[in-house]
Amino acid sequence: MSFSPFARFRNFTLKNLKALLEVYPDEARSMEWSEAANEIEVKSPGYKRTSYQQACQFGLEDRGGDRFRVHEYLFTFDDENLTRYINFWVKTYYAPNPYVKGDDDAFLIYCEIVKEILASPDHKIGYYEFFHRRIGGGSDDILLNAIKNYASPVRAKSVSGKDMLFIEESDIEEAQREVEYIEKYMPIGNARDRKEFFDRYSYENFCRFFGIADQINLEQTQDAVLEDEVCFHTGYQSPFPRNRIVFGAPGTGKSYALNKEKDKLLGADSSHYERVTFHPNYSYAHFVGTYKPVSGKDEEGNDIIRYQYVPGPFMRVFVQALKNSKDKGHIKPYLLLIEEINRANAAAVFGEVFQLLDRDGDNVSEYSIQTSEDMRTYLAEQLQGDPEDYANIKIPDNMFIWATMNSADQGVYPIDTAFKRRWEFEYIGIDDEAQNVSQYTIPVGMGDNRRYVKWNDLRVQINQILLSDDCKVNEDKLLGPFFIAKSMLEHALEDEDRFVKAFESKVIMYLFEDVMKMRPHNIFRGHAKKNGKMVFSEICKTFEKECEGVFGLEGLSQANRE
Repeated sequence: MSFSPFARFRNFTLKNLKALLEVYPDEARSMEWSEAANEIEVKSPGYKRTSYQQACQFGLEDRGGDRFRVHEYLFTFDDENLTRYINFWVKTYYAPNPYVKGDDDAFLIYCEIVKEILASPDHKIGYYEFFHRRIGGGSDDILLNAIKNYASPVRAKSVSGKDMLFIEESDIEEAQREVEYIEKYMPIGNARDRKEFFDRYSYENFCRFFGIADQINLEQTQDAVLEDEVCFHTGYQSPFPRNRIVFGAPGTGKSYALNKEKDKLLGADSSHYERVTFHPNYSYAHFVGTYKPVSGKDEEGNDIIRYQYVPGPFMRVFVQALKNSKDKGHIKPYLLLIEEINRANAAAVFGEVFQLLDRDGDNVSEYSIQTSEDMRTYLAEQLQGDPEDYANIKIPDNMFIWATMNSADQGVYPIDTAFKRRWEFEYIGIDDEAQNVSQYTIPVGMGDNRRYVKWNDLRVQINQILLSDDCKVNEDKLLGPFFIAKSMLEHALEDEDRFVKAFESKVIMYLFEDVMKMRPHNIFRGHAKKNGKMVFSEICKTFEKECEGVFGLEGLSQANRE
């Protein structure tokens, strides 16, 4: 590697941070970046050169297109908390950052230093040896200065004229905890995305890093509303998209991927979400809520039926996000996770809420909807306000809606273009998660015909047949790594006969009924016919005798029973 991790201008010190903050216009949030840049240049001639680069690397400024943002919370901090910010920044900073040219892989400098120190016998490493081996280029003195002043419990001292980095025995656990936290909750995403880099140093991440529960009081920004008003814009920032649909072939790990992302988004607040699965009979009343009869008791203890507004998962998550938005200093994300979004009529299920999915630059609904009388009464009760305050609502910026979609399913509802454009779509390829199942051995065949193969090898060869000229199957019909659930793969060798039957009911049934219904002979190439017609039961019997034969496979390696 050979790159300069910083703009070569000034050291990253409290004095320099304060000087950079002074150049920003008071109403930066309402300005386009070109206008803001010109105003900054008046305050600080020459800023457009290295000062600008340093401010960006310091996580202070983000611009691009018509976007101009600064971290407003820093303007409310005293010297002590500004120093804490530098400490937070140094430890979570990665290089090369999006403002450094080059194709080198980015890495978390502080984490790598800590890991190398802890791996050394005396918990001590040479700084310049580390720098020139892992980074190269220039700015070695600037990085050393930042570490010396702001990277405790990593410390620096000169030994025989050589700068050494070390950690005291009493500080080892603290350093380990910090590295574990950073790598789990603040991993490097898209290292070339400047917007994502800026969001990395958000107020929420700052408070979470230091475990600040109450969070320091911030003055309201011009976008905030008065205490007695509904607060949809909280200033909550996150690199994750608000409206998101992950799609791919069956078993590609869509739910698995979103579950991992959920943990990154919510962190320790793993209860701040609801999961719902759409199905053909799922309706607006289920999803948003409706007025319906509910059993209860009167004052004398008699059973009665009364009518009340019963919220659905959308409304429950919406209410929790709004409740949290009133706590100006402690904003948290709330997530609604929808499985199989296209197995119901999504436009009908969302109803007028569909209009709220359009988000503005602050991730709040661009347009509001008018609530029903029942809904606003419910909101007023839950949020302790006047019903008229909730005559019109928007989705707040701390509410996330994520979904999975499997276009290979039969009988799904099409999603129209107007609905699609309100979501960010992410495709998971057929083999993107294959490494997570490569170790699993499964039994095939019955009795004396039993043998053992790697699940992933069998899956890949079946997919190759499906993609061949004989079958010509689209990718969204192929078998993903998790087509058989990971939990089943993990226990495949505990009850082998049961697993073989499960394989038949899942994999073979899917291929027979859904993928090759009109041409089953093109995938099932063994002797699986009865009275001249290929039938499911005969296919299963053939599979129990010869796994390769039923698919016409060649060269499927036998695996050791593990």
